[in-house]
Amino acid sequence: MPRSNHSNHRNPPVAAPWTVAVTGGIGSGKSTVARIFEGFGAHRIDADQIAQQQLDLPEVISQVEQALGSQVVSADGKLDRAIISRLVFSDPDSLKLLESIIHPRVRKQIEVTLAKIARIGFDESSPLPEGRPLILLDIPLLESSPLKQNVDRVLFVATPAQQREKRVQESRGWPAGERESREASQAPLADKEAAADATIFNADKVSTEEIKKQCQEFLDQWIVHCRGEQE
Repeated sequence: MPRSNHSNHRNPPVAAPWTVAVTGGIGSGKSTVARIFEGFGAHRIDADQIAQQQLDLPEVISQVEQALGSQVVSADGKLDRAIISRLVFSDPDSLKLLESIIHPRVRKQIEVTLAKIARIGFDESSPLPEGRPLILLDIPLLESSPLKQNVDRVLFVATPAQQREKRVQESRGWPAGERESREASQAPLADKEAAADATIFNADKVSTEEIKKQCQEFLDQWIVHCRGEQE
């Protein structure tokens, strides 16, 4: 932002947070990239984590039960995530019902968090010039979210489908075809990558240090850009 030359304005206006969204296929390693930027000093906002927290709330459990049926509630009164996943990813109408309950809540929580960070002003942990807050937004459905208008840059994490399939089977216990079924309800990966500003490569042979180096290169570019905005 331009600095004021007025003698009564001793401090320059505080720049708005620099917000970066990370997107990519399921199992591509978006969370790995998000944690790397968190290590750089970014405020990490994880939409999936927020959604999981919302699904534990009594009022949400009740709404989901009414929308999808009593079979989605287990004997302990909590939602059975496995049953819900099988239901919504095999039935587009059920998926829409679930999203109509969860998405507004997640979006509101993210908006509250974004506003809170914006009020920080100078952020001593930020790697950006003048303590400009850096936000890393990890949101799976960015392309269709109103939150996209808050984003300055989008990073796409690219990983071969075969490797992503192996990852989700090993780390999440998903059966074969589950990943593909879930991705079918999202925007095509080719469209996500085409809409992104840059790509981070995270194949199995790429080490964590190499991924971190890629992230650092993009961060360096943003630092230069932010300095240019302040001149």
